[in-house]
Amino acid sequence: MGRQLSLTINSIKVFGERHCGTNAIGYFAGKNFKLEFQHYDFLGWKHRLAPKKDEWSKFNVQSCLFIFCMRNPYSWIKAMHREPYYDHYPKIKDLSLENFIKFSIEDYENSIVMWNQKNDSYFRMSDEIPNSIIINIEDFHADQQKFHTKIANLLNRHDVPLIKMNDYVNGRGWHDKKDIASSLQIPKLDKKVATIINSSLSEEMMKKCNYEILF
Repeated sequence: MGRQLSLTINSIKVFGERHCGTNAIGYFAGKNFKLEFQHYDFLGWKHRLAPKKDEWSKFNVQSCLFIFCMRNPYSWIKAMHREPYYDHYPKIKDLSLENFIKFSIEDYENSIVMWNQKNDSYFRMSDEIPNSIIINIEDFHADQQKFHTKIANLLNRHDVPLIKMNDYVNGRGWHDKKDIASSLQIPKLDKKVATIINSSLSEEMMKKCNYEILF
């Protein structure tokens, strides 16, 4: 999914939840198309709820490509449980998966509610701004060429060769030995845990993201 871009794009801003490939996808797009990264001083933290129009309209969004990254909630919740990057409550890592899913995080009732609302905000902002692409990390992993072509079409830059990214990166370094394909697979979940996830999962948001509610 994407929106038509102008010919003046020179930078990139990535939004997406933790463990959704924001670094990998942003690095890939920036390196392939030589786009400058926008950081905290440009609409804040990349994992935040997407800013609303009264905020983003104060910035030069015309020359920036916004990429919104998403991930299947069933594999995402396992990654979040393993490393939530949530320093406000260090003991969160001691919680069982069942209790972690029910735990209130940031300003949200639980992680799944956070997944719903943040992704909803990314779709909303993508519709509002002039230059945007929405990408599922699973699709990026399966076919980087397709993602490259999508950006090239929107930028009207078909002479740019593909620089494939074989290793994924997160905020703490390269995952040169990590099995990305396995980590993105839908995990086997205890029935009780799956029921807790599904009780908070937005059916509408799952459809928008092209995912299916399972279990």
